[in-house]
Amino acid sequence: MTSPHDDPPRRPPVISSPRRAAVSAAAVTAVLVLACAALASAGGPADRRDPTADPAPEAVATSAPLDVAADRLTDQTGLAVTIDALSPAALEPGNRLRLSGQVTNVGRGSWRDAQVYLDIAYDPVTTKGALDDANSSDEPFGTRIVEFGLFDRIGAVPPGTTTSYRLDVPYAELPLSGAAGVHRVGVTVLVTNRDGERVEAARADTVMPLVAASDPTPPPAEVVIVVPVTAPIARHQSGNFLDERIAGAISAGGRLRNLVDLIEAVPPDTLEIVVDPALLDAVQDMSDGYAVTTRQEEADQGSGRNGTGQVEAEEWLADFQTVTARQNLLLMAWGSPDASALASQRMPGVVAAAVRASDEFAVDSGLITPTVSWQKNGASTRRGLVVSRIAGAVIQFVAADNLVNLRAQGESAYLPSLVTVPTEEGELTGVVTARELAGQRLTMSTSVLDFRQNLMAEATIRSLEAASAPSPMVVALPFGWNPGDAAEVDVATAFDLATVEPVDLKAVTQSTPAAYPGPIRLTPAQSPLSDELTDAIVRLRTNGNTFTSLLTDNADAAAFDRRLAVSATSLWLGQPQERLALIRMESRAAAEQLRKVTVTGPTFVALSSRSGRFPLTITNGLQESVTLRVDVRAQNPALRIDPIAELVLEPGQSRDIEVTTRSDSSGLTPVRVRLSTVDGKVFGAPWEFDVRATQIGVAIWVVMGAGSVILVGTVAFRLVRRIRTEGLHPREEPNP
Repeated sequence: MTSPHDDPPRRPPVISSPRRAAVSAAAVTAVLVLACAALASAGGPADRRDPTADPAPEAVATSAPLDVAADRLTDQTGLAVTIDALSPAALEPGNRLRLSGQVTNVGRGSWRDAQVYLDIAYDPVTTKGALDDANSSDEPFGTRIVEFGLFDRIGAVPPGTTTSYRLDVPYAELPLSGAAGVHRVGVTVLVTNRDGERVEAARADTVMPLVAASDPTPPPAEVVIVVPVTAPIARHQSGNFLDERIAGAISAGGRLRNLVDLIEAVPPDTLEIVVDPALLDAVQDMSDGYAVTTRQEEADQGSGRNGTGQVEAEEWLADFQTVTARQNLLLMAWGSPDASALASQRMPGVVAAAVRASDEFAVDSGLITPTVSWQKNGASTRRGLVVSRIAGAVIQFVAADNLVNLRAQGESAYLPSLVTVPTEEGELTGVVTARELAGQRLTMSTSVLDFRQNLMAEATIRSLEAASAPSPMVVALPFGWNPGDAAEVDVATAFDLATVEPVDLKAVTQSTPAAYPGPIRLTPAQSPLSDELTDAIVRLRTNGNTFTSLLTDNADAAAFDRRLAVSATSLWLGQPQERLALIRMESRAAAEQLRKVTVTGPTFVALSSRSGRFPLTITNGLQESVTLRVDVRAQNPALRIDPIAELVLEPGQSRDIEVTTRSDSSGLTPVRVRLSTVDGKVFGAPWEFDVRATQIGVAIWVVMGAGSVILVGTVAFRLVRRIRTEGLHPREEPNP
C-alpha cells in the first residue's frame, strides 16, 4: 500500500468542524462524463451518441449531488474521491476498519504522487444538533492516520482516469476517546502540486456509531422505514403501453429491480413497503404478454409491437411477492393522485376513485391491507389530507417540509412523528415523514451506504437522548429512488446495531400526537398540476364517467376509475405534454362513443286537442348495450309531457317511442329532447322542435251544443206542425 520511501505528512491535530457529504462512484462517473463532454466541445475527441439509440439508463443513487464540481476542493483540483465500501458499519473494539473507493480526475490537469489517508474524529458527537452540524459541511476534521502501511499510495492520476484505493486500519491505531456516540470518518487525497508541495486535493467522509463502549447499553430507538414502490404508468385506454420504461425499470440494473433486491437484503419485519397497485397491475399485464404502441399507432388502431419485458415482469412480480411477504405491505391510493391539486380544483371524486380502485385491488388480490394516502414525497396541503380521508384512505402521510411551523415538543430535540390537524371536517391525524436523516437530506442521489450510516447514526443519537425522543422516527425513502446494486453494501448490518429497533406504523399511530394548527402548504419545489392539465382531467372525468354510466354492463366503471386516478397522478411530473396528450386522447375517445347514441324526432307537431302524441327514435350505434333515459321538456310549462320509462337498447338497435303530451293553452312552444344516463348525466346533441297547441274552450262547445239542440228542435217542431195541418199526403204535382 505504501512505500518505505514515502515521506508521510505529520499527523495533524484534532480539528473540530462539520462534515462534507461523501461522494459516490456514480456521481464521479457522471461528472467525468460531463468533463469529457466539455473537453470535446473545446475541440477534443468526443463519443457522439446515436440519437436513435436506446434511452440512457436511469440514474443510480449517489451520495452527493451529481455536480461534484460544486465542491470547493474538487472545483479547485479536479479530483473527486468516493467511499464505496465501509466495514464494519459501526466501530467495534478489536475490529479493523476497512474503507475502499475511487479517486477520479474530472479536471484537465494531471496530478502525481497521490496518496489516500484516513481521517477520524477523536471525540464523538452525542446530541442531535451536534450530529446535524457535523454531518452537513465540507471542512477538514479530526486526526489523520499517517503511519506507514495505513495509507494508500495510488500514484499519478491523469485527466479522465479513475484509480481505486483501499485502507485497512487496526482498531488500536484509531485515535478514539472510547466514549459512546457517533464519529466522523473520512478520507483525504494528498497530491504534489507544480511547486512540489503536498496539498489536499479531495475529501469524502461519513459517520460511524460507537456503542460497544457504552455501559449499560442505552435503550434502542424505534425506527419506521417507509419504502415507496412506484413508477409513472404510461398506458393507453386499450391497455397497450406507450413505451418500455417499466420494462427497463424491472430488468437487471433497473431501478425497480434494484429496489426489490434491496428489500430482499434486509431482515424480515424491518420495512413498511408502500406500493402503488397501478404498478403491480401493469407488471401483471406485462407478465401475460403486452403490446407497445405510439400515440399515432393507437389512434390508427395499429397493432404496434410486442413488448420485450414479459420474462422480466414474471420474475420481478414473483420476487416482489416473496420479499414483501416478509415485510409489512400497504397500498397507495391508485396512481398516487395529487390530492392537494385535486382538492383545490374541487375534484375530490378523482381521489375517491383512486382509493376505491385500491380497495378493490386488495379484495381481488386477497390482500388484507389498508389503503393509504401518500402523494409524491409526502407533498400535501390541508385540503388534500381532508379529501383523502373522506375518500377512505386509512393513513395520511405528510412531509415535515409541508408542516412549515412544526417544532419539537417540550424539551425534545426531535419533531413529532404524528400530528393532529383541525379541519372543517373534524380533527385529522397525519403521519409525519422526515426528509432528513442525521442532518442530511434524503434525495434521489442518496447512496445505500450513506443511508445505512446515517440511519445508524441518527438511531444512536436518539438512543443516547431517549428521554427527549419519545416518538418513533419515520424515515421515508424518496419516490423514484434507485439504490443501485444492493450486493455492494451490507444493509442488513444496520438492523443488527443495538440502538436500532425497527417497528411498524402501528407503533406510530398509537403514539401521542402533537397538535398542529397549521399551516400546511406546498414548498416551491413541489409543483401543482397546471391549469391545462387540470382542464383535461375535468373533461376526462366528465366524458368517461358519463360513458361508463351509460353502459348496461357497468363493469368498465372500475377500469375507468383506475385510468382516471392515473391521469391525476403526482408521480408523472417530468413529461407534462406526453401525459396531457394521453389524457386528451382518452377523453376524445369517450366523447366519440357518446356521440354514437342519438335521438331524433319530428321537426314540428300540431295539437288540435287537449292531448296528443308524437314519435321519437333512439339509436344505439355502439357495440355494447346501453340503458338511458329520455328527457322531453317544453319551454312553456302549460305543455306537459308524460314521463318516459328507462330504455335498454341492444348494440346497433334503433327504437321508436310514442310520447304523450297535454296542453291547457294554445300557442307555439319550443320543445327540447335530451338523453341522459340513469343517474342523470346528460350527453349527446339535443333534438329540438316546436309544438303548436290549438285549444277550443268549453263555453264554445256549450254554445255550439245549445245551437244544435235549438236547430234540431225547430226542425222537429215544424215537421210535426205540418203533419197536423196537412197530414201525410204527398204534395201534388203542379199543373203544367
